[in-house]
Parts: sequence; structure tokens; C-alpha cells
Amino acid sequence: MLNSIVLIFRKSFTLGLAILICISAGRFILGRYLDFWLYITDSGIGYMLKMVFLLGISCFMLLTGYVLSFAHTTATWDESAVIVLGCGLEEDGTPAPTLRNRLDGCVEYFNRNSDCFIVVTGGYSRHRNETESAAMKKYLTEKGIPAHRILTDDQAVNTRENFENSMALLTANGISVDNVCYITNSFHIYRRSVYARQSGFWGIKAVSVKTDRAVFIPAVLREVCGVAMMMFFGY
Repeated sequence: MLNSIVLIFRKSFTLGLAILICISAGRFILGRYLDFWLYITDSGIGYMLKMVFLLGISCFMLLTGYVLSFAHTTATWDESAVIVLGCGLEEDGTPAPTLRNRLDGCVEYFNRNSDCFIVVTGGYSRHRNETESAAMKKYLTEKGIPAHRILTDDQAVNTRENFENSMALLTANGISVDNVCYITNSFHIYRRSVYARQSGFWGIKAVSVKTDRAVFIPAVLREVCGVAMMMFFGY
């Protein structure tokens, strides 16, 4: 719980942090009043609610394992283009730590495949009147990647639009969309691959980059909730 509170002040309040705080508070209350909870859930409605709760927890854990089973790199390092998904800026307009990890992964990829084109995709930041894609391109050029190799999408506001706009951008520039990969954090790969296929990237591959340990657990919790929403509501 303390870790979550610190992250709220260091980063921002997210669904993942809200879930982590609720889990921490729930575990504290359960531990403090364990005998009471065992008594009211020993039979009747309380018992049924306990079973439903345990079933929900089990399903959530299974879904978490399924999502994380996709958390690995599948790129072959010979793709015609690589898409870097936006992930927020700091208040000073520089890429946030998670986004920097993705951009550093892009630099590493380009060093192994300098013939590829790069698509940076992300609309206006909530902190500044500046687009994520502009900050991403600036970061990459400062790392030595030629500007003419970078295509920018400054309109996307979510992952689905990231891929839809990237598809349009690559097609408009005559770049093959049959051999493309994208860069994101490990826990994001499953849901992003679904959105990519829905946008027409049927054979798309992924490059997995690290996630800072401090934000990994809340990020995974948030992502699993997102996957559940996508499965049940198509969101």
C-alpha cells in the first residue's frame, strides 16, 4: 500500500494502482479480522459469496498467466518497419520512463536493422500542448537515428488508433505492411497483438522491452483488467 501511495505521487493515479491499493487494504482487513470472516462465510450466503470470490480470484490469476505467456520478443530483426507505441510524457515534455524504455528498445532494434522505417505514434500529451510522437522523434534523432527514417502519427489517442493510423501511414508511404513489428512492454504484448490484427497487421511481430520494477505489478493488474474488458465487451 505504501508503495502504491508513493507511486501515485511519483507517477500518476492509474487503474492498476487503484487495484493494488484495494488488494492491500483487503488483505489487511482480512488478516486483522480473519476469525470474523471465517465465521460469516462458513455457511449460507456467506459461503456462496466466498466461493464466487475465490472463483473470481482464480480466473483472474489464470488470465494473468495467459497474458504474461505472450511476454517475449517474436521479431526476426529484418522487418520493413517498426511501430513504437506512445506511453505518455513527463511534465517537461520528455518521454516518461516507460516510454523511454520503448524508445531505447527501438534504438537497439535500429542498430540491428538500419534498413527499417520507424513509426512513432501518439497524440497530444495531457501535461503539455505537445504530441507524444514529436517528443519520441526528437528522442530518437538525438540517439542517432536519421530523421528521414521516422514517420510520425500525431493523432492517435489509444492503442487501437495507434495501429490504424500506422497502417494508413505505412501504406501511404509505399512501405510493406506484411513484415512489421511493434515495440511495447512485455505485459502489453497480448492485447496489442489483437488490436494490430484487427487493424490489418496479420503477421505482425513484437519486441518486448523491460518495465521498471516499481510499476510492474500495478501495470500488469491494469492490463489484465483491460484484457478482460476486451474479451467480454470488445473494448
